[in-house]
Amino acid sequence: MNAELQKKQNFDLKRRFIICLVIILLICGVFLRQLVDIQIVNGQEYLDTSMKRIITNGVIYANRGNIYDRYGVPIAGNRLGFCVQFVDTGLSPREKNDLIARVIRLFDTNGDRYSSTMRAIFANNPYRFLTNKEGFIKQIAVSDSDREMLMEADPKDVFKYMREKTFEIDPIYTDEEAYRIMELRYEMLIRPAKITDPLIIAEDVSIETVVTLEERNREYPGFSTFSKPFREYYDAELVAHVLGHMGNIGELYDEWSQKYPELGYTWKDTVGKTGIERSEEHVLRGINGKTRKEVDTDGRLTFYEVVEPPKPGQDIYLTIDLNLQKAALESLKRNIEVIRDKEHKKNFHDANAGAVVAMDVKTGEILAMVSYPTYDPVVFLEGNSEMINYLYTHPDSITLNRATSGKYAPGSTYKPLVAIAALESGTITPQTLVYCPSRKEIGGLIWPNLEGNQGRINLEKALETSSNMFFFQVGFDTGIDNIVKWAKNFGFGKKTGIEIGEEIGSLASREFKLANYNEGWVPADTCNAALGQLYNAFTPIQLVNYVASIANGGKLYRPHLVRKRVDASGEVHLSEIEYRESGAKESTIKAVQKGMVAVTNSQDGTAVHIFKDFPFEVAGKTGTAETGLEATSSSNALFLCYAPADNPEIAVAVVVEKGVWGSWTAPIAKDVLMAYFNIKERHK
Repeated sequence: MNAELQKKQNFDLKRRFIICLVIILLICGVFLRQLVDIQIVNGQEYLDTSMKRIITNGVIYANRGNIYDRYGVPIAGNRLGFCVQFVDTGLSPREKNDLIARVIRLFDTNGDRYSSTMRAIFANNPYRFLTNKEGFIKQIAVSDSDREMLMEADPKDVFKYMREKTFEIDPIYTDEEAYRIMELRYEMLIRPAKITDPLIIAEDVSIETVVTLEERNREYPGFSTFSKPFREYYDAELVAHVLGHMGNIGELYDEWSQKYPELGYTWKDTVGKTGIERSEEHVLRGINGKTRKEVDTDGRLTFYEVVEPPKPGQDIYLTIDLNLQKAALESLKRNIEVIRDKEHKKNFHDANAGAVVAMDVKTGEILAMVSYPTYDPVVFLEGNSEMINYLYTHPDSITLNRATSGKYAPGSTYKPLVAIAALESGTITPQTLVYCPSRKEIGGLIWPNLEGNQGRINLEKALETSSNMFFFQVGFDTGIDNIVKWAKNFGFGKKTGIEIGEEIGSLASREFKLANYNEGWVPADTCNAALGQLYNAFTPIQLVNYVASIANGGKLYRPHLVRKRVDASGEVHLSEIEYRESGAKESTIKAVQKGMVAVTNSQDGTAVHIFKDFPFEVAGKTGTAETGLEATSSSNALFLCYAPADNPEIAVAVVVEKGVWGSWTAPIAKDVLMAYFNIKERHK
C-alpha cells in the first residue's frame, strides 16, 4: 500500500515537473519570438523609432544686465516670460492646418500674438503685395510653371493658389481664417521646424497658453513652451534717449551688426538698438547656458540636464540722477509751453522741442540728459509696429536724441570762446576798451549793434550785455584761424567721446566753406562766425562740455554716462575719468568767468532777472541763434551756465528750438540748479 502511494506521488511530481517545463519552454518561446521580431523581423522599424529620440543641445537664456541710475534706482531689469515653439511631427497638410487653427484660437482666447513674416509681405482686406513679391512667389509656388503664372496673377488669385495648392487649406475655413493659418504655415515653410532647431512661433505668451499646451500636449503635437528672460523698464520715459531701446537683430544692417554672428548671436536674438542698451550690449548681454535634452517625435521632453549654467550680463550704473533728470524734463516741457504763450513780435508761438544736459565739471559725469519730446521705450519691447512707426515718422523727430545728435548754431553762447581766442592771441586784454556804436563798418559791411550805442566797453561788459558789436570787431581782429584753433581746443568740430551715438556738428572755418560750398572765405564771414552763426552748429553735449571746461579752469573731460559696471561675482569696474587740457591760460579763463558771472549778477546782465534771488552766484551766457527762417519761425534759444561761480560743481546747457530768446530758457537751467542743490523754493 505504501509502495503504491509512493509510486503515485512520484508520478504526480513528474507530471508537475513536465507541466512546469512546458510552461517555461513556452515562455522562452514567446521571448525568443519577441527577440526575433525586434531584432530581425521588425529590427529596422524599431531602430528607426529609437533613433527618433534625439539628444540635442539646448539654451538657457542669460539674464541681461540691469541698468540703474547713479544711486541704484532701477531703470531696466528682467522678468521671466514664456515662448511657444514648434517642431514638425510629420502631420499631413490638412492635419497641420487643423492643428494651427486650434493654436490660433488658443492665442486669441488668451490675448497672445504670434510671429508673422507674411503679414509684412502679403496683406488681406484687400489682398495686395506690400514688398518682395518675386521672392514670396518663389517660396509659395509648387512648380516653376506656377511661379511664372503667379507673377502675372491678381493678388486674390495668389491667395487662392496658396490656399488650395501651397497649404491645402480646407474649404470649411473662411478666407480670414485661412489667411491666419497661412501666416504660420509660411513661417514653417521658410524656417523648417526641426527637432534639433524648433521654430519659435510666439514670444511672451500668457501663462494660460502655457498651461494648456503643456497639460494637453497630445492635442497640440509639435507645440511646446520654454521660458526666457524679457527686458522690463521702469519709468524709462524719463531717460528714453539715454537708455535707448531693444530690437530684433534682423532689423540691424550697420557695421556693428555685421559682427553679431561671430559673437554667437542668431537672427532670433534681441539686441540694443540705440542708447546705452546698444553701446553696452557687449557687457549687458551675458552668456547663455547650455543644456542637453532628449525629445521624442512630438517634441516632448523626455530627458534634461544642465551642461553649463548661464552667466548673467553685467549691471550698469549710470551717472544719471533720476531725480535731477525728472526735474530737467518737467522744467523743459513746462517752459516750452510758457514760451509758446509769450507775446512778442518775434515769437511765432512755435517752440516745440529742446534738450538739457547737466554735467559734473570735475569728472565729466552726465548728471542729467533730457531730449524733448520724449517717448516710452516700452513701446519697442511690446513690438507695437503702428506706434513704433508713429515715433519714427513724427515730424518732431521724437526718437532723435537732441542732446547728442541735435545740431544748433550756438549764437551768443559762442562769445566766451571768441573771447578766449582773442585773449590768447593777444588781440585784447581784459581791460581793452572797444568802441561799440549802434552801427559800424567792419570788413566791408555795415553791422548793427542790437544793444545800441554802448561807447567804449571792455570784455566783462561785452559778455554781460552780450554786445554784438564788441564781438564783431574783436572776432574780426582775432581772425577766423585763431577762433577755429581755440574752438577745436574746447571740443568743437569733433565728437566728445560719450558712449552713445553723437553727431560731430560743424565748425565755421575756411576749410568747411571750401569743402561744402567751394567758396573762399571773406572778411564778413569772420564777423558772422564770431557771433556763433554762419556754419557753426554744435550739439548740446559739446556745449555743456565747453562751459564745464571754462568752469573748471580749462580741463576738457570726456563726458560719460556709465559710472560703473558690476559683474555677476560682484566685482566693480569703475569708469575711468579722462580729460585733456585746453591750453588756455589761467588769466584767460578767469577773465571769461568774470564776464559770465556778470551775465547773471550785474545790472545789465542778460539773465540777471532770472537769478536775482538765487542764494549764490551763477555764471552764465544767453544765446539767440537765427535759423534763416525768421520770416515764418522763431529763432532758437540757448543758455549755458555753471554753479557755484566761485567753486563750480555743475554745468548746464539748455537749447529750446524756436525758443525766441536765450534769456527765456534760463529758467530751465535755474530749475535744474535748484534741484541739484536741493533748494526748496522750486517753480511756483
